[in-house]
Amino acid sequence: MQYISLDWAVWMVATFSLYWLATGRWRQWVLVALTAGFVGYLSPISAAILLAFTAVTSWLVARRSLSGMQVWGATLMFAAVLVFYKAGARGQPIEVIITEGLIPLGLSYYTFRCLHLIYEKYRGRFIEVPTREIVGYLFFLPTIVVGPIHRFDDYQRDRYRVRLDASDLRTGLERILYGYVKIGFLGNHLVTGKGGALIAALPPEDAAMAAYLWIVQGGLNLYFQFSGFADIAIGFSRLLGFRIIENFNWPYLKTNLSDYWRSWHISLTGWCRDYVYTAVVSASRSPALGALATLIVIGLWHELSLRFICWGVYHGIGLIAWQRFQELKPRLPSIESPLARRGLTALSVLFTIHYVWFGFVIVRTTSLSETFTIWKTATLGFIL
Repeated sequence: MQYISLDWAVWMVATFSLYWLATGRWRQWVLVALTAGFVGYLSPISAAILLAFTAVTSWLVARRSLSGMQVWGATLMFAAVLVFYKAGARGQPIEVIITEGLIPLGLSYYTFRCLHLIYEKYRGRFIEVPTREIVGYLFFLPTIVVGPIHRFDDYQRDRYRVRLDASDLRTGLERILYGYVKIGFLGNHLVTGKGGALIAALPPEDAAMAAYLWIVQGGLNLYFQFSGFADIAIGFSRLLGFRIIENFNWPYLKTNLSDYWRSWHISLTGWCRDYVYTAVVSASRSPALGALATLIVIGLWHELSLRFICWGVYHGIGLIAWQRFQELKPRLPSIESPLARRGLTALSVLFTIHYVWFGFVIVRTTSLSETFTIWKTATLGFIL
């Protein structure tokens, strides 16, 4: 079942109807049952793994306290399952991964949700959490396929005050429609369809322009696809009375790479900031090492491959450069002219967006030599 298909739309309508037809005490279990049925129908192995992960997580969170060994054991166990499947799908196009079921449905997302619960229990954030709350949080249909990685405390907040009002209904439907427009019209039709035809029609002597437009096309399409998926998930959640985390906040309008990563896939970067960056910086006292480790983990979360490690290193180096610039900035002369400030802001946005777009080339090509060739063609072609 495609996430933007008619089948998925029917499933959302059926879920919405059955959920609100149930009485308050049964709504959570109706949603759990529908989620389990959905996952089990499309990917029985994913349903089995999710059930096993939920059992382990519930058992650990129910304990009075957790030891570091228990936390490490759970982390390694969950990570081993994730690595096993991602290694098997390494190098395969996303379409093949989806159609062939090479990675269990939603595995990357609910793995990080389970670890979130365990880490917060270890930190002492949770004293006693009923198993039914953990099951409801993990078997949450709107975010099971493409995220976001919403947090447990936010889920609990909405769980106990869930209600349907006109505002939630209107906002939820608008966000779902917005997501479908992003994916279907802007991403698939305009950027991929029309944009692809424009690039293909360019003559051979315009190779530099073709390479540059291909880079821009990739960056725009990734944003429309991923943010569109997030819009649908957020809108679907809103229809069920839950307000989950926003996952994108106009990332392509940010003036630096640090702000970009606070605005792109916010739930994932926030998770890695809390559990990877903080841990590495606490152990090493090095923000640079923390940034590099965080971006490598984000890369490996997407795909277990050398190209995504290189992509993580690429962005890690960019963030380290930004950190160093912030240290140098107080010693630079200030700019007083409002016009000059606006011009500098515009240049900063252009530089940041192109750094990000050129970085996507690393994961869209099969080798670094091909990446460098495209970079060279797209940049030197204009200069010369």
